[in-house]
Amino acid sequence: MSHDIFALATEIRRRFREGDARLPILPEAVIEVRKIVQDEEKGAADIARVIGNDTTFSTTVLRIANSARFKTGSHEIRNLSMAIQRLGGRRTLQLMTAISAQLHLAVKDKGLQALLRESTQHSLLVATAAQHMAKLIGSVDPEEAFMAGMLFDVGVSAIVCAVPKELASCNIEESHHILSQLHREMGGRLLTYWEMPDSFISLASHHGVESDDRPRENLIDLIDAVQFMLADSDYKSPFDDIPEGVDALHYPPMQRLGINETHLAAVEVELEDGFEELQSIFSLSS
Repeated sequence: MSHDIFALATEIRRRFREGDARLPILPEAVIEVRKIVQDEEKGAADIARVIGNDTTFSTTVLRIANSARFKTGSHEIRNLSMAIQRLGGRRTLQLMTAISAQLHLAVKDKGLQALLRESTQHSLLVATAAQHMAKLIGSVDPEEAFMAGMLFDVGVSAIVCAVPKELASCNIEESHHILSQLHREMGGRLLTYWEMPDSFISLASHHGVESDDRPRENLIDLIDAVQFMLADSDYKSPFDDIPEGVDALHYPPMQRLGINETHLAAVEVELEDGFEELQSIFSLSS
């Protein structure tokens, strides 16, 4: 490697610690919707008025409300107020945050664009598998599992936005090394900055590592179990080290959740169609 990776990692940490990092900022629409959700006198129509001014949010929220993974009725929803009523205000806010993490990031360097696409594609895979696995095992809310899949790797975006010039000067191997080393720490910082629930902050900070200080939370175990399953199906995580030579059913997160071969087979069947649907929703189909 031609760059001093340790020095660059130290510099990234310094920028985050001292407030010099250019963190991804939540769009104004998300901030406005957060205020509305916290106001008991306001509701779906108020959220719809805010979202309606942003084409990306309005289009994506409508697609999600009509998707198989969130649809609760047989009729198609064509207006935002009904979509938000179906999803709920708090869930709509979390979806907007997830959308912001995936689609509201702009970098000029093509190499960094490729890294963000890689991260987004993997997050969609994890979100698809995590939601379906949660439905099967029953110990994690499926919709929370979906959000977790969308947000657990958000530290990649945080780092890319914080030090774009430094990362752009690195080769692919160096960039992946930096992101792998720091994305959990910086993901936790970013979700704290965004005032996300503690469960998501804990997930971003601790996923992918079995350690003494790892919180014993089902949501973290679910994302780790799904990433292990995906790696076993040739969908290797770009930024987390997945244990090799371990039988899936002996992997600790799988054991803690009680995941069995039937669960794994069912998720693999769901994965292809569900992933294609999410790609379409997020306009990422090739």
